[in-house]
Amino acid sequence: MSNSALALESDFQEDVTVTSKRQEVFIKENRVIFYDSVVVTQGTILIHADKLTVLSTGEKGTEIMIATGSPATFYQELDDGKKINTESEEIRYELGKKRLTLSKNAHLRQADSEVKSEKIIYQIDKQEMIAESGNHESDRVITIFTPEDNKTN
Repeated sequence: MSNSALALESDFQEDVTVTSKRQEVFIKENRVIFYDSVVVTQGTILIHADKLTVLSTGEKGTEIMIATGSPATFYQELDDGKKINTESEEIRYELGKKRLTLSKNAHLRQADSEVKSEKIIYQIDKQEMIAESGNHESDRVITIFTPEDNKTN
């Protein structure tokens, strides 16, 4: 197992903490909504959003978190020091599947590259990504590779 995978696994062993200015709980629906300056932490994972909806099946560790904002952001630091930064209008974090789905103006930056598209699906534990363009012919997936001479610390 690589060091990166170990770092990710350690994040998933940590508690998920959510802070916000206000929350509403719908017990019968297994749904909680957090509002205003929402911050989610889990190990090195950090999510910022205007609103966060948490859906649960009742089984611990399978919650789905839907963060929205202008934009909502996701950050994670890997064991090898590399960082993942994402932003989009909606971030769907499926804890049990260890998967992020970024929708609407999605951006993902990792190491020396950046991907921009309408939708990005990122499998966190495997560090695998699928980017999809929108429905219009002019919509494109854009990938930017930064050359060595252009890198900043």
